[in-house]
Amino acid sequence: MNIERAQQITGYTFKDKSVIKAALTHPSISAVTGGENYERLEFLGDSILGAVVSERLFSLYPGSDAGELTNMRKAIVSKEPISRLTAALELLKCSDHDPHIPINAKRVCDIYEAVVGALCIDGGMAVAREFVLKTAGDAIASHPDYRDYKSEVNELLPQYEYKVTDSSEGEVQVELVAQGRRIATGRGASKKLAERDCARNAVRAIKGSS
Repeated sequence: MNIERAQQITGYTFKDKSVIKAALTHPSISAVTGGENYERLEFLGDSILGAVVSERLFSLYPGSDAGELTNMRKAIVSKEPISRLTAALELLKCSDHDPHIPINAKRVCDIYEAVVGALCIDGGMAVAREFVLKTAGDAIASHPDYRDYKSEVNELLPQYEYKVTDSSEGEVQVELVAQGRRIATGRGASKKLAERDCARNAVRAIKGSS
């Protein structure tokens, strides 16, 4: 466990070191030592993260409706995007855990959220909010990329399918077909990314948005 490094990452010096220690302790360790682990702090941090991101999105995008804001928040605070944050990955390196426990997105996300919770407990809500905005601010400000276009396609089209039309030179191209008619095309580094791009183009084509 590296508490000093964790404090450097957060930009905050903990008054009560036991709080940050708990935030960096995996349950596999506390099961042996009987000490505190990050589960309660992760619960708190999860709620704080959602609240901070919601407030920020509400302020940044006054033209977005509730459904769109919900999709953006979900795409930002779910475990996959959080686990890719540089701060989250660095905090994982500071944590204490059984070496046999596999590293996955959930573990990385849990540590990050636990540290958010620890910041709130030791420094107050303002400190926790500052950390979230500092580490996840770029994602929060990237409105178009976080809209859930694939779910919108599900709502707009009763039946459709994505077809791969080309896969070469590290890029996949797909088209969305409904009732025998091509609605849109898309491309990306993987089939998943190409479908996401295609779904965005389809929604814009159907709704006539730019």
